Amino acid sequence: MSTAEMLFEKAKHLPESLQTEALHYVDFLLTRRAAEKEDKEWSQFSARQLARQYSPEDAIYDDE
Repeated sequence: MSTAEMLFEKAKHLPESLQTEALHYVDFLLTRRAAEKEDKEWSQFSARQLARQYSPEDAIYDDE
């Protein structure tokens, strides 16, 4: 049985108000996941932009 099926089986035994609360929590988790994905995409974009503007010769510190 998949996790989604287990969630459904357990949730259907809850009263309607708690099912609604569980649904809101799932919506919260999906929103948080989307925000984390967007943050990661912006970080990658920023890193690419920075890499385009600076060359290794611009480094303040070297490996020595």
